[in-house]
Amino acid sequence: MIRFLPDNWREAVMRPLAMASPDGGVYVELIAPDFRFAFILLLVLAWAALARRGERRWSPPLVLAALTALAFVPWLATTGNGRYFMAFLLIAGPLCIGLLHLLPLTRAFRLTAAAGMVLCQAFLIHLIEPWGTWGHVTWGDGPAFQLQVPQDVASQPATYVTLSSISYSLIAPSFHPGSRWVNIANLHGAAQRTADIAQAVIDAPGPLYTIFPTLPGGQKGRHMDAELAVAIDGLLARQQLSLAEPDACRVIASPTMARLDVHRKSQAQQDAAAVHGFWLCPLARRANTQIAQSAAIPPATERVFEKLEQLCPRIFPPGGAVSLRIPAGAVRGYLDSDFKLYVLEDGRVWYKYFRALNPVLLGSVSDVMAPAFGMDCERVRGRSGLPWEREI
Repeated sequence: MIRFLPDNWREAVMRPLAMASPDGGVYVELIAPDFRFAFILLLVLAWAALARRGERRWSPPLVLAALTALAFVPWLATTGNGRYFMAFLLIAGPLCIGLLHLLPLTRAFRLTAAAGMVLCQAFLIHLIEPWGTWGHVTWGDGPAFQLQVPQDVASQPATYVTLSSISYSLIAPSFHPGSRWVNIANLHGAAQRTADIAQAVIDAPGPLYTIFPTLPGGQKGRHMDAELAVAIDGLLARQQLSLAEPDACRVIASPTMARLDVHRKSQAQQDAAAVHGFWLCPLARRANTQIAQSAAIPPATERVFEKLEQLCPRIFPPGGAVSLRIPAGAVRGYLDSDFKLYVLEDGRVWYKYFRALNPVLLGSVSDVMAPAFGMDCERVRGRSGLPWEREI
């Protein structure tokens, strides 16, 4: 995952200042401007300029500031994700006060500066209003994730195939402890041993199901829409699986999922008739031939994807996505880089970063496949540059 990684040395060096930008996707998904690291840099420079030569000794705040600066190196070299920098995010505020105390200034000035830094950061939080940005529910008694699993399902072990890249560890305890779970979302491009283990789990005797969440807003009625069944069969076909019978699918209600929807929507937006939870569908160990044929990608389209992966392997990692049919053509979605490539039936080729508002036209299929075609992989809309330089 390169979502928060800098693309060059300039972006890496400027990360402490970039974290103060009121933009999402800098070091965490949501908008979370943090002036504290800019304050730390400013205070260190002020100490170097104002402290007398004989007083420039290594004190605990300076040692901690140096350690924080060094911590940026492995952080930005690995993930750049704020959740893995939490220790230094917690100490940034006290470090500002410690550095301020070192300055040869009056006590009144230091108190005023400290209050100013606190008010500045508090004002930013007030403007952004991050409360409730992440989905959460109140947990009291009972399971952490409530799921009304039917007794006939909970009483027998089975194999459950999941389709999305998220973990289902919160709902797994609601099923039989002898059940097995396998995710097929990221098997394409995985090591052969990983793919073989996953296939062995799927081929094991016993009941086989797929489980996936209901669509946002909940499910109205107990029967699966035909369009949804076709889409699920298309995802299952890559592992030679299919829905045994769409009418045999049932919705497992989840009070937790319902409370999440209440948290996200106003009372007027909620649909009392909608059921929130997970679809549970028996699977057949064979692909839906009709779906598999309709989902087949033309070889010429696959060659376009492969060439762009060779040109820009960082943002279009080879083996990092599978080709999927869409009404207007085909798409590859790269989970590790948050990019998508589109080859449309009208012959045009596009890419889109998930934070960009619009896709970018690369040209026609013939343009892309021409020997002289090139793409500037270091300048891509929505990602490249410092936060205030990015185009969407």
